[in-house]
Amino acid sequence: MPTATASPPLPLTFGLEFEHLLAFHESLLTPLLPPNTRIIKSIPYPTRIALRQTTEQYLLTRPQYIGWALTSPSSYPSLFGTDWHNDCLRTHGYRGYADEILQLEKQILEQSGCDVVVHDGKGKMRDFKKWHLTTDTSLVGATREELASALGDQHVEGDVGEWDSSPVELVSRVLPLDDEEKEASFTEIAHFLDALKPSCSRTATATATNEDKFKVLTTPWCGLHVHIGLPPSNSPSNNSFFPLPLLQHLAYITLIYEPVLSSLHPRTRRPGNRDTEMDLDSCRGAFYEEPDFAAVNWDEVDVNMETEAGVEDSGYASDDASVKSVGLEFPLPAKRKREEEEEEEGEEKTEQCVSPSAVARWSDEDEDLEFERRLRKRARKLIFARDMTVEKLCELMSEGGQKGCVVNWTYLSRPVSGEKGPRTIEFRQHEACLELEEVRCWVRFCAGLVRWARRMAGIWEREGKQEG
Repeated sequence: MPTATASPPLPLTFGLEFEHLLAFHESLLTPLLPPNTRIIKSIPYPTRIALRQTTEQYLLTRPQYIGWALTSPSSYPSLFGTDWHNDCLRTHGYRGYADEILQLEKQILEQSGCDVVVHDGKGKMRDFKKWHLTTDTSLVGATREELASALGDQHVEGDVGEWDSSPVELVSRVLPLDDEEKEASFTEIAHFLDALKPSCSRTATATATNEDKFKVLTTPWCGLHVHIGLPPSNSPSNNSFFPLPLLQHLAYITLIYEPVLSSLHPRTRRPGNRDTEMDLDSCRGAFYEEPDFAAVNWDEVDVNMETEAGVEDSGYASDDASVKSVGLEFPLPAKRKREEEEEEEGEEKTEQCVSPSAVARWSDEDEDLEFERRLRKRARKLIFARDMTVEKLCELMSEGGQKGCVVNWTYLSRPVSGEKGPRTIEFRQHEACLELEEVRCWVRFCAGLVRWARRMAGIWEREGKQEG
């Protein structure tokens, strides 16, 4: 391992994306519509295909628009063009939802005192000083059957035919994760999550009846995305950057332990699953696509030995105490139904904890140890190449710029100007949830991976301050 240098604790920041469906009763939608707008509930399948709001890559799994249609024009932009909704209106006599459901959720959140805005729909948000709501073109609404099943345990007003749903993404502002402010961050998160639970107490402006008129739903396609970054710098760009050695070790850690990290999640949130294959690709693609590993002599590849010195596998498994000090423990929530528990009768459903000293042993049970050995060797040579840059590393880990991997590296190569948002590493694999403790555990785990990478890069925190 390289010689450690004393350094102050890493002042991380984080942001969250909560993907979900908002199910709502018709009486909540009607007041938000222009006068004389009709709600169209019966839509032929070919027209649903034409009204779809998902992008091309989801044609096989999410080919149609699922939801009601409206007969009034809209000025809200769509991914397919500013006037796309009105083009549908002219062609079919009705259109899909624009920003109506975003405005509805904004209203629900504001009734609990949450400060939130609706994104204007023009590209990605650039300023993350406030929580905001936006559309999600990877999701579709719930079918009638899914709605009936989801609403069955809740007292709802009217028949399920009076209910609909639509995808929403709730995005947090940039939140601090240092010791002094992290609890305030999670308290703020709890305020928003509680506001989306019908049982939450409302202000005087909300009625008890309204609590029975909406419900947040999730599907296997919905995720909880965690962005880890650094506080804004004092530079003109206002953008901070992780040092390259830290990112190289983080890339190596997430790569070699990807199967084990995936085992923390349901099967529907793992690479290779049909439900999420377009959202959760493996980051290993660039490391095993060569037709013949043996054809390349990796011993001859030019490597920066100074940075690679800390990547011996034994070094990642030797210090369980340091693992705990950076927060690298992730208790799996007892409420989650794991497929493994269903397969093994009588297995005790207890809180499990995973740390690198344990996960390092996974390869001993792997059926193809020789393949894994070659993959790791190639990963070390490519990730720690002497001419490596942040931009090259991000391209390597994202297979040329794909953001739909279990870890999204593309935002780390955003322009220095910061015009396209802060530089963050995005952990995309966690399933959607509204439970604070589960969110807290996963945020700390993701931050722990970053801090562990920092230590493996030889940048140790000064004594007297614990991170996590």
